[in-house]
Parts: sequence; structure tokens; C-alpha cells
Amino acid sequence: MRKSRHPSPQPSAAVSDRGPAKYFHGRKQILRDFGNTLWRSDQDKSGTIFLIQGAPGAGKTALLAECKRLARDRGWEIVDISPPALWNPDELQQSLGLRKIKIEGGSAHVGFFGFGHAEIRAGGFPQTMKTLLRKGGNPLLLTLDEAQTLGKKEVLHPDQAHTASSVLNAIHNGKLDKSLILLAAGLGTTVESFRSFGISRFEGNSLVELGALGKEAERAVLHDWLTEDGGVKGDATAWIDAITQETHGWPQHILSYVKPALDQLHADKGVMTAEGLNAVLEAGHARRVAYYKQRAQGFPEEERQSLARPFSDIPIGESVQLSKIMSSLTQDYSQDKAETLFRRAVERGLIDERGGRYVIPVPSMHDWLVSNYACEQIKFPHGTPPIHSLEDRSSGVDFGR
Repeated sequence: MRKSRHPSPQPSAAVSDRGPAKYFHGRKQILRDFGNTLWRSDQDKSGTIFLIQGAPGAGKTALLAECKRLARDRGWEIVDISPPALWNPDELQQSLGLRKIKIEGGSAHVGFFGFGHAEIRAGGFPQTMKTLLRKGGNPLLLTLDEAQTLGKKEVLHPDQAHTASSVLNAIHNGKLDKSLILLAAGLGTTVESFRSFGISRFEGNSLVELGALGKEAERAVLHDWLTEDGGVKGDATAWIDAITQETHGWPQHILSYVKPALDQLHADKGVMTAEGLNAVLEAGHARRVAYYKQRAQGFPEEERQSLARPFSDIPIGESVQLSKIMSSLTQDYSQDKAETLFRRAVERGLIDERGGRYVIPVPSMHDWLVSNYACEQIKFPHGTPPIHSLEDRSSGVDFGR
């Protein structure tokens, strides 16, 4: 039987803005760089840390999944870990799938499919951890998501912090005599978290500052969702054009519009109408604003005003110096409280570092924060019209005739 060109629309409950991407496009240079890192590590029997950091909703976890797929295709063992696996032998043992076989005279013999057997003696945690990691013949990829949580070093016992520093440096400097890479992803503070454990420099292209998708990749993602899951009948270009005016290449925003688009297409049996698109844009906009509010939750209005003020007179997406931000914050708060507020804003992804300067990483969130909490009018580059009011947006979309 010939397969239908337009599959039946799937329920939009399958749309999730977390985890691996159902339709992945773009990030080609990053994947090439990661592939080269895998190749070098395999050739040299060494290792390193490959770090992907970016604001919430940038698609870090989806990219992590693609990197894992690439490594798996090349024969690497993939092991997901949590932060304690970097300083707690029991946590690492569990992550690796190790099982104790017998205990003799203060030592435990453990085994793992693909990793052989190891004798782990009590005490000497750094050496115990390294022994666990060295076992096994296949190259090993450790993956750590939400890696910014490593920054809570102050909650660790000094022995745990020492072990974590020792293990991380052994991985980063390729001192484990095997091909082993730690692939980590986290918010914009993650690189500072690693620095607190003595990882002061990332080599070559092993530090990725993840931003928006390129236009071609953004359109390809939308096309796949609308045609494969939405079952559109006809050319989806008009819908894609309209939606990309609102999403700005931000993966989380794209999915904010995909779910209502699939709902609408399902209701209309794949037929695209102007009225249906209006409904999609309204629903997607509401989900996008909900995202901004979630990111800003825990920051009272006066704090949002202080954070928005330094960005009120610069174009969307451009950065400011730290001194300008601190000048704004210290107008309203003591130096100590201003510094604490700034750190919280960076930790929550409201503000992100770019080459020693700071930016609101999501372009349309820049607009939302300034439009609602700053007095001055922002400037739009190259005559770009402002994004529709983000608290109250009219529903009409004029398609012309």
C-alpha cells in the first residue's frame, strides 16, 4: 500500500520543550567540533571536558542528546551521571552499572559488563574514583546535564571537593590512560562552576556558548512539525513565515508555537486558514510570555526594574558592561545586595555573559523585560519594528488580499 503523503496529525501531547528534540536541525559546527574531540580522544587514548552552556530554552539538552548519538554511533560507552558521581564512589559505581561481587579484607571486587573487574579498597576516594573510570576497553562518554549545580561547592565536605577537583582535572587533562570525555551542559554560570574546581581553561572548541538557531534550521524544525505531525495540506510557507517572526530562532519559543499549531491543524484536518493562524499566534504568544514570567519568578517588580534599566537604551541582543548593570543596581540597593541580585539574575538565566559583557540572552525577553519594567524606549536595530506588546497583544493578523 502506498504511504500517504500527508500522515494523520498526531496529538500535540507529544510536544515537549525538554529532552531530546524530535526534529533536530542546525548546530552543525558544534557537532563537527564534538566529533573531532571524540576522534582525538580515541586516537590519543586521552580525554577532556566538552562544555555546552546557554540560557534556559536554548536547546542544551537536545544538543546533548545529539552528541550522545554521535558518540554511540562511533562505539563509545555512554553513561549519564549526576554531580555526586564526581566525588562519591558509590554514586559513580551505580552510574556505571557496577555491582559488588564479594568483599574480602576491606576491599570490594566489582564487575560491569564491558568494564571488566576492579578491586576497590576503602578510603583514598580520588584513587578509587579514577580506578572505576579507568576500567573497560571501550571509550567512555560521561554526560552531565544541569551542570551549573556543580557551583554549590560550598555545600560539599572539603574531602568531597578535593575528590571532585582531582577527578575533574584527571578527566580534563587526559590523565586516566583511556579515551574518556565528560560532556556537560548547563546555564551560563557553568564555566565558573568548573573553575571553582580548578578547571581554568577549556581547549579549542570545547566550550560552547549556545544561542539561537540559524534561520534555515529554525524553518526546517517548523516544517517538520507542521508536515509530519500536523499533516498540513498545501504549502506551509505562510505559517512558517508568520511563526518565525515571533520565535527568533529560540528553540523553546518554537515549541511554544508548535503545540497550538498542531492542535489547530488537528481540529481543521490539516487545512491552514488565516483564522487558524491567528489562533496559533495568540496561543503561542501566551505560552511565550508564560516562559518569561517563569524565568523572572522570584524577582519582585522593583528588582526587575533595576535589571531592565541598563538595557533600556540599547538594541535587542546587544550587550552592556558589568559596570553599567552594577551602576543601575546600586541606585536602588546596597553594594552587597546589588551583587547578590546580579548573581541571581545570571544563575537564573535572565542575564548571560558574552565576551566579558552581559546580555539578555533571549531577544524577545529583552523586549519583554524592557517594555514592561524600564522607563526608556529601547532601540531596534536596522529599523526592525518592535515585537507586539508582550503583556497585552491584539489578536489581529492582516494577511492582505
